Amino acid sequence: MRSTRSSGRRGGRIVAAALVSLGLIAAACSDKKDDSSGGGSDTTSAGGDTTAAPTSAGPAVTDAPITDPPVEVTYGGKIVVAGEAEVSNPWTPAAMQCDSFCQMRARTFFDPLITVDNDLNWRPYLAESITPNDDNTVFTIKIREGITFTDGTDVNADAVMFNLNANGSGLLVSAAVKDLARDPACWTADGGLANLACSLVMEKVDDYTFTMATGFNGDASQPLPWPLFPYYLGGQFGLIASQQWLEDVAAGSAKADEPVGSGPFMFSEYVPGEGGKLVVKRNPNYWHKDADGNQYPFLDEIEFRVISDGDVRAEALEAGDVDLIATSNSATVADYDNGFSGYDGPMQMHLQAEYSETNYILMHLSKEGPLQDQSVRCALAQAIDKQDLVDTISAGYPRVANGPFSPGQEGYLDDNGSLPYDPQAAADAIAAYEAANGPITINYSTTTAAVSLATAEYLQAVWGEVGVDVTITQIEPSKLINNALFGDPAFDAFGWRNHAGLFVDSQYFWWHGSAALPDGQLALNFGRLNDPVINDLLEKSRTETDPDVRRGYAEDINRQFAKECWIIPTSWTTWAIINQPAIQGLGTLVQPDGEGGYVRDGAGFSGQAWLTSVFLSD
Repeated sequence: MRSTRSSGRRGGRIVAAALVSLGLIAAACSDKKDDSSGGGSDTTSAGGDTTAAPTSAGPAVTDAPITDPPVEVTYGGKIVVAGEAEVSNPWTPAAMQCDSFCQMRARTFFDPLITVDNDLNWRPYLAESITPNDDNTVFTIKIREGITFTDGTDVNADAVMFNLNANGSGLLVSAAVKDLARDPACWTADGGLANLACSLVMEKVDDYTFTMATGFNGDASQPLPWPLFPYYLGGQFGLIASQQWLEDVAAGSAKADEPVGSGPFMFSEYVPGEGGKLVVKRNPNYWHKDADGNQYPFLDEIEFRVISDGDVRAEALEAGDVDLIATSNSATVADYDNGFSGYDGPMQMHLQAEYSETNYILMHLSKEGPLQDQSVRCALAQAIDKQDLVDTISAGYPRVANGPFSPGQEGYLDDNGSLPYDPQAAADAIAAYEAANGPITINYSTTTAAVSLATAEYLQAVWGEVGVDVTITQIEPSKLINNALFGDPAFDAFGWRNHAGLFVDSQYFWWHGSAALPDGQLALNFGRLNDPVINDLLEKSRTETDPDVRRGYAEDINRQFAKECWIIPTSWTTWAIINQPAIQGLGTLVQPDGEGGYVRDGAGFSGQAWLTSVFLSD
């Protein structure tokens, strides 16, 4: 049976995070509000099963692939899947602001160019091969022949190049692929940076083959080695839609929320928002088969529902109203974690505690005031007893975080030099600053959810104890995100969640100073971080081919975050895919090339699972 711990289940999410999907990283600016994880936001991977006992700071860290016992596959049937938030700007890959639940839905009707296997190696998927030149500055991409979109048009070089141009010029995605070469005609006369809305430098070789080139900041005359670039073709940048449909959408003769791709399912119906649904039906002409030659997919139909409240979502699962949920609600996940709560009921849970997001306090670093002072930032960090925060807000489940890299990620360190909890040292530092500069007042923004307010009041209390005056402003989630995107003067600090992924390169556009645009301009470097040490390490990491050297750069970035207290990390998100026992086949989608085992579920993009290989069994 399911645990009914006295702490209860705490719904609501502390704040929305903005994510961008490239490679295997989380993707989109979103205004979701779901589940709390102790001091950070909780927007939204499916990972592995675990029944290991938790550590004192939350669940055991495991990330085994999702694998169910061998069961003979069957065709037919329908499942209902629930997630936390609706997508903004559906469903063209260039425009959709895509979180994990968006990605799980989009990958039923769009295929990516690559996937990642259980050893974290990229594998060609819709692409047949991707071949870099000797210095990783030009990539030759060959598309599998004989594949069609569900409107009957061909998946060929022209269609894929059209998609990559559109995706790579989108407002969100373009910043992450800034080092792909752009049309030289887009450059200004004085040699200014390329316009990221300009066309990518690609050359068609034949009907199914083309090349892509790199260029520092888009400058084709400055080829840039980028050995990890193929991973970006597995994220939103590499989702491929019908060119005909995209052109029709642009012309106004087709609808953007009626997607057409080459994926395992076909769009059927879409009613957006809470209480709405997205319905997809089996693509009878899908090109991919399992290891035994059975054509994917196995289900006839999937219905997706948005249930933003984590408690309500779990109740719908138990009531049989839905068959599978994705959740990061700490109390919900803890309830179903056998090692934590002793749960012994029928539901299956696939737990991921690695490669996931960090919950942290984001600060407006370009705004004049006390948060520009390292001693103040570090004092605010030292004033927080993180384990007490997790125990108080999130039932003691998520692991306390010491930095921006979650366990498993390139750059993670057990000890990154972060300062310990020391309220007296914090009070002394605040007193010294105020003696020279005057009183410190911080506006902490939060959403209207009860757990969000509880977190804000916790911080208000502990920061007040060390001499900081904290005001709390509750605002609507999308407004809160816009405040960060545009560096609004009202933005001092608030809870945030971000930075899932495998490699430090996927964090480039979140942290590099080139993305720290002036306040008033939209910037994905939300805090306007511009640290010359981190900038240099990110640039070195992007071009490095030796994984050990690259890991060293990432670890140095981690140490620099700790030294400067650029963020205040609180906990690492643990995600779970929880489903009725009749659902089989999670994590058993095979790689098309027959190598590398299964397609990895969730790694680097928390809170989702591939549904191509799912089937129903008694």
